[in-house]
Amino acid sequence: MKMSSVLITLSVLTMGYCNDEANPTSKVIELIENLQSVMIKKGEASQGIYNEFSAWCTERAQQLGLEVKGEKLQKKGLEAEIDSGKATIQSKDIKIDHEAEDITTSETEKIKSKSVRGKEEADFKEEENELIEVISMLKRAKSVVEKELSGGAAFLQTSNINTIVSTLKAMVQASFIADEDAAKLTSFVQSLHQSMDNDMELSAPAGSVYSSSSGGVVAMLADLLDKAERELSSIRGEEESSIANYKMKKQALSDEIKFSKEDKSDAASDKSAAAEEKAIDEGDLGMTVKDIQADVKTLADLRRVCIAKVEEFTAMAKSRDAELKALAEAKKVIKESMLGAAAKTYKSAASLIQVRTVSASHSALARQALDTVKKLAGQYESSSLAQLASRITATLRSGALTGEDPFAKVVGMISDMIAQLEQEVKDDANKKEYCDKELAETKTKRTDHANTIEALTVKIDQNTARSNNLKDQVAKEQAALAEIASSQAEMDKIRNKENEEYTEEKSELEKGLDGVKKALTTLQNYYGTDNKDHQTRASAAGQIISLLETIEGDFSQSLAELEAGEQQSAADYEAETQDNKVASTAKEEEVSAKTKEFTALDKKIADQTNDRKSVQTELDAVEEYLKKLKKECINHMTHFEEMQERRGAEIAGLKEALNILETETSFVQTARRLRGTTQHALV
Repeated sequence: MKMSSVLITLSVLTMGYCNDEANPTSKVIELIENLQSVMIKKGEASQGIYNEFSAWCTERAQQLGLEVKGEKLQKKGLEAEIDSGKATIQSKDIKIDHEAEDITTSETEKIKSKSVRGKEEADFKEEENELIEVISMLKRAKSVVEKELSGGAAFLQTSNINTIVSTLKAMVQASFIADEDAAKLTSFVQSLHQSMDNDMELSAPAGSVYSSSSGGVVAMLADLLDKAERELSSIRGEEESSIANYKMKKQALSDEIKFSKEDKSDAASDKSAAAEEKAIDEGDLGMTVKDIQADVKTLADLRRVCIAKVEEFTAMAKSRDAELKALAEAKKVIKESMLGAAAKTYKSAASLIQVRTVSASHSALARQALDTVKKLAGQYESSSLAQLASRITATLRSGALTGEDPFAKVVGMISDMIAQLEQEVKDDANKKEYCDKELAETKTKRTDHANTIEALTVKIDQNTARSNNLKDQVAKEQAALAEIASSQAEMDKIRNKENEEYTEEKSELEKGLDGVKKALTTLQNYYGTDNKDHQTRASAAGQIISLLETIEGDFSQSLAELEAGEQQSAADYEAETQDNKVASTAKEEEVSAKTKEFTALDKKIADQTNDRKSVQTELDAVEEYLKKLKKECINHMTHFEEMQERRGAEIAGLKEALNILETETSFVQTARRLRGTTQHALV
């Protein structure tokens, strides 16, 4: 209270006691001392409240600081998890690219191996056919030479010589015949040409030369035939080995491709899982950042409020100290300058002024309080204060009619209204605290449920896409299996037909070859005797036998080619059948694995869908409760500050009016007590 306020109060008090029967100066000092005591107690109470609030500020700031620190650590951890997820995704991308390159390399190598195998097979067939032809020619040449030797010099006919010469010339050109053997064959051919040039009819000397030359040639032809047959067996063995090596390499490359595809698929799956985890971590990071921002803002607001409270307390303490100082100065002035005059003025009971009647003062103060209440009711449009004003008016009118003093009732009414408003302030504060807490918790639940539903939806969509993709892959693999089965059935049909044709043709060739051999045996046995009749027809018979031998060779070659073709067809069929089996097995395994995977995914999707439905039900309940809360709280919270400010002003105004009334009541009670004391002294 300022110095001017103190002096005004003292003036009013002095005027109130101007007609009292006792010395009021001492009472003024007593009132000042009482006021000082009240202010000191209020200061102590204010200090206690401030200390409690300061401790709360410190504790709350520490708590928020720890929360922010923990959230920042969580943010750092989530950022590390996200970086780890990015690194995993990057490494899986590299792995996928690497496996794709391996698959491409293996497939290229597989195609290249197939091409090389095709060339090797073509070279083999060419070489095999050449050897088969050479063997057939060697057999014919050897047979002719042997027959010529057995028939003597006269038996060497021009046609036979031409056949032998052409055969031997072909032998010289054969790739597998050594230079030494080729030279011998060339020499033998030249001797035949020389013999033919000297004499078209074979003479004894020429026959001797021929016989001596051809004897070595027969041995050489036999040796060449053996070499050719061994060479044929060797290249066939090499071909079988090449086929086996090709199949092994093909299988190895197929396995590499399969494993690379599996590794690529695993890497893609790991990448997808890492991307999903990264998305979850990014969502958590976003929420954590929001929490940090909210807590940092709350901490800043707390510091601002606490600093403002410190400034307010400091200002109040400074004002209270100034007021106490003013009261002390006033008390000192009264004691030093007014006590002597008061003793002179109030020296005897006879000179005491009668205490003035207080009813008029009471009425004036009550009307002043009524005016204050009316003013507050009009200013804040308060129905409660308007009703209070009506009740005070009615009380004053009743007192005027009955002669009773309504002062105490008015004081009670105002006190009750103050208590009611203070309770309303407290109730509103509790209501706001309840609304703030419930709304915050409910909104958090709503956000949590919505985030859970969103996360479940993402997982359901991802798993559904994965399941559908797997089902498409299974459908494609099953279609491929059906195609392989259809292709194999067609191969079986063709192979059976080829084998039937081979069996029939082989039977015919073997039958013909057997007939030729029997005919040759018969003719050779017949014309090989010393019968002169036989000898006269030996030339014609020799031509027939030679022709039959040629036919025999042709039949043998055809049979050999037929068998070789059958072997090749059978080998090709077995290779393709094995490839189909391997491909079918691999695809069946893939179908089984992918079917198992999408079945598990479908079950997982069903579980996640049920979980999402349950969470949605909870979210609906939370939304309904939030709607009720908003209806209940939103208007209250919107006008809370305004209502609190208005009620605070109403309470302050009522307390000001009540303070005037209570001060007057105390003053009157003191005056009455002094008057009673004086009267007692007079008696």
